[in-house]
Amino acid sequence: MALRAKILNLDEIVGEPVGGKAAGLARLRGFGLRVPEAVVVVGATSGISESDLDRLVAALTERFGVAKLAVRSSAMGEDGAEASFAGQYDTVLDVEGPTDLAAALRTCWESADSDRASAYRGVQELRESGEVPSGSVEMSVVVQRMVNARASGVCFTVDPVTHRRNRLVLDSVSGLGEALVSGHASADHDELLREQKRWEPTQLAGEKAHLASSEREKLGREALEAEAKSGEPLDLEWAIDQDGTLYWLQARPVTTLELDPQALDVLPDFADDVCTRCNVGEMMPGAISPLTYSTCARGIDVGWQGIKESIGIPRPAGPPARYLAMSHGHLFINLSEGARFSSTVSGGNPDQQNLAICGRLVPEVVTPDPTPFWVRLPRLLRQLISILRPKPRIRRMEALLSRGPILMGTSSLATWQNIDARIGELFESYQLHLVVSSGAGALAPILLGRLAGGGEPTDQHHAIVASVLAGAENVESADIAEGAERILRALLAAPDHSASFADLDDERAVEWLSDEGAGEVGRLWRTYLKRHGHRSLRELDIRQPEWRHDPTPVVRSLQSQVRGRLATGTTAVAARSVALPRPAGAERFDRIRGLAHAAVRNRERAKSLLVGLTAEFKAAYRGLAKQLVEEGRLSDPDSVYFLFHEELEEIASAASGHPLKRAATQRREVLAYQETLQFPDVGVGLPQPEPLAIISTNERTVVGKPVSRGRVEGLVRVVLTLDEAEALEPGEILVAPITDVGWTPYFAIIGGLVTDVGSAVSHGAVVAREFGLPAVLNTRDGTRILRTGERVVLDGDRGTVERLDVDVESDV
Repeated sequence: MALRAKILNLDEIVGEPVGGKAAGLARLRGFGLRVPEAVVVVGATSGISESDLDRLVAALTERFGVAKLAVRSSAMGEDGAEASFAGQYDTVLDVEGPTDLAAALRTCWESADSDRASAYRGVQELRESGEVPSGSVEMSVVVQRMVNARASGVCFTVDPVTHRRNRLVLDSVSGLGEALVSGHASADHDELLREQKRWEPTQLAGEKAHLASSEREKLGREALEAEAKSGEPLDLEWAIDQDGTLYWLQARPVTTLELDPQALDVLPDFADDVCTRCNVGEMMPGAISPLTYSTCARGIDVGWQGIKESIGIPRPAGPPARYLAMSHGHLFINLSEGARFSSTVSGGNPDQQNLAICGRLVPEVVTPDPTPFWVRLPRLLRQLISILRPKPRIRRMEALLSRGPILMGTSSLATWQNIDARIGELFESYQLHLVVSSGAGALAPILLGRLAGGGEPTDQHHAIVASVLAGAENVESADIAEGAERILRALLAAPDHSASFADLDDERAVEWLSDEGAGEVGRLWRTYLKRHGHRSLRELDIRQPEWRHDPTPVVRSLQSQVRGRLATGTTAVAARSVALPRPAGAERFDRIRGLAHAAVRNRERAKSLLVGLTAEFKAAYRGLAKQLVEEGRLSDPDSVYFLFHEELEEIASAASGHPLKRAATQRREVLAYQETLQFPDVGVGLPQPEPLAIISTNERTVVGKPVSRGRVEGLVRVVLTLDEAEALEPGEILVAPITDVGWTPYFAIIGGLVTDVGSAVSHGAVVAREFGLPAVLNTRDGTRILRTGERVVLDGDRGTVERLDVDVESDV
């Protein structure tokens, strides 16, 4: 051909400027995958003469004969790792005959300088170099034989939406895939869990799947082979012809791939370990930051290992067993590790552990073979002695807390060293708290086990256990709500003060309460912060400020209550009573009520001390964050929470501009996605988020666990975050995903409590019982079924919430 345009086979394009699509096809063929017969036209433009174009078309026609062809633009820079140019350049399908082929070639060449392609290219280059480009792009054209497609689609070897690297995503449609790529057709959607080699159920676009299981398996296998050979995640297009033959049509790197939300996952020790979100999901709802993992989660694991060593279980030769796993930033208790512990100490089955943590039997947990009795006996005795002697451990926690604040250093590195020198005290406190808590934690499952006789506990059994645990006096956490009530009474006793206080902004309200001029209200406020200022919502989350640092959540709660009472003219705070009728069967446990109440008091005291020591670390990390920002090592103070404790030493020691500075920002961006995920209560292996289920809202009754007795009728207030709790009105029934200690001030005004998760020993249950609030926890979907403003009857004896305003026949 006497012109610079030339036709190349895919195996001839090495070193030629053929563009992204052509290079991708050549790579696929090089990987040994089936690609439709194709050539690349190089060196021609839309300014080609008619005679040269005729010769070019003639050569292509001779090559392919009478066949339908696909003519695809393949520009330099297209389908790259930084930008895909997807849809910016033209493709023409089902091309037949010389005339249509010539027109298709011109269409592709002309698209190089189209307005949309130029604008896209300008944005990309301006973003990368800061300069607006000039001139056109060099365009090659791929001509390939059309596949008579029965099914087509795209395959990503990562999840392009969530950026999870452990998933392969497959979308398929009937016929040509162009409708899918353009967005005009809905596709079947399949996801492969790569490590587990398990496909999740297909989400069908129609009544019948487009792919057979064998076709899906082959697509996944070959896509992963291509990824392994290319060394990077791929975005692939494919088609299956009428004879069932699979062809790969296109391959490009996945662009704009962000941080993997599972990059920091902590795996269970064994692939078939059973993990649960119960219990730990109440202590730490939602996803956590890396720094919180370094302190809270690691403290639990270090404490767990310390308990094992203290009773004579030798440390393993390799890494110590983990009691916690982490998936997508969410923490999980490893029930299988707990079962292994029981088998080496008591020799019993894991039912008691499962009842304590999950409130039910968990048949998925395998009972390990017990260690010989002569080995277990001394371990069991040491464990019982430690559980029955909580006071020395509480005194030790008090001594650790009495050491006071962690000192700031003259530099960020010096401050980190001061924190690191004392972090062992935090881990020791976790171990002490775990031991003290085990006394209270063991009672509920023991009682449930006796009542159920080895079977699944009923709602009546849970109600009996709740009544036995209720009524404990001098429980430290209960005073969080009682103290708030004392402040509220003082405010309402001074109408002038209360009316003006309710209208102040956060900063001025805090200033007024802290001023001596606030009188009795101010005195009670200062006393409250002195005793409870270390508490907060998510109080073991290092990122969450304690009330003495940021008291606005408590202030807003008081203002909300004052406004509600002034609006209704109810200025008296009624005394609460917990003298409710006891359920039948509760008298069996009268002898141990005193022991149960003492165990609850000890646990809550130990929890408060642990939170107090955690608050000292919160303050120290805030000071460290300020220094790191001043030294130019972090972009903002909040970034400190998105680095592990050990990484903070690395960034404090290095010059500014360390890669961890960017990593912290990326991890924070991922957290927003992680917070949206929900997980099943129990799962085998590393927990995976469950797809969002569509919940019918025409259900008459919501069912959960009865944890605090009584029956109340009232209006629902669904509150998803603590900030929304300001809208609560006196007597409303609070419906929330979870309530930890940060919600406690609102317990003074609500009429009842409903949560999605929780158990008889969770914080919300303890405080609800002390205040005589009927409570139903662990409804799973209460916040998604119940509606703000609807009237319900909450029955804390039966564990039900009956919706009075719902017409089951018509409500949809």
